[in-house]
Amino acid sequence: MNTIDAFSWSRRSLCAGALWLLALPAFGFTIEHSEAAYAEKHFRYELVVTLDAPIERVDQVLRNYPDYPSLDQRILHSRVLARPDEGVVTLETTVKVCLGPFCRNVKRVERVEESEFTLFAVADPERSDVKFSETRSVLSPALHGTTRVKYVTNVVPSFWVPSIGGRRMMLKTLETATSNLFMNVEKQAQQAPAAP
Repeated sequence: MNTIDAFSWSRRSLCAGALWLLALPAFGFTIEHSEAAYAEKHFRYELVVTLDAPIERVDQVLRNYPDYPSLDQRILHSRVLARPDEGVVTLETTVKVCLGPFCRNVKRVERVEESEFTLFAVADPERSDVKFSETRSVLSPALHGTTRVKYVTNVVPSFWVPSIGGRRMMLKTLETATSNLFMNVEKQAQQAPAAP
């Protein structure tokens, strides 16, 4: 094989290798669906994402309520107030919400119903800075040991959100903060020991 042929063969091999690498599926954090909407005072956000971690470990991270501040820097504190029934948690969180330069701490006390790979949280408006709040996280196993998460939240704040600019910022915050939170869930789930 002469030098020109060898160079041509080597270049073709490199190109073929690069194409093969590009064709490999990516199993890391992948957003399938992300939609934020505002209607009749309700801020709603839906996210469907695939995490590169086993479902049991993702579930383990999401149920570690006191550690929520490590998942989202906006969460100032999170604590379990009570476990009134099996599979039920009364959870208190304080979240820093900023609309431009104006920030406030928003408290929520929620009843969290735990079922297999599902968390459903409903806020108590009497003890929270929201008039209404429901959040559901549903996990399902996906390809190659990954986990698909469907997350839906619907919130009506009890504080004023300006219609010009404020609503748009609130929706953008929901979108960005939730995506970042699940990126951190993925990281922690990859490092978490297997549940006993």
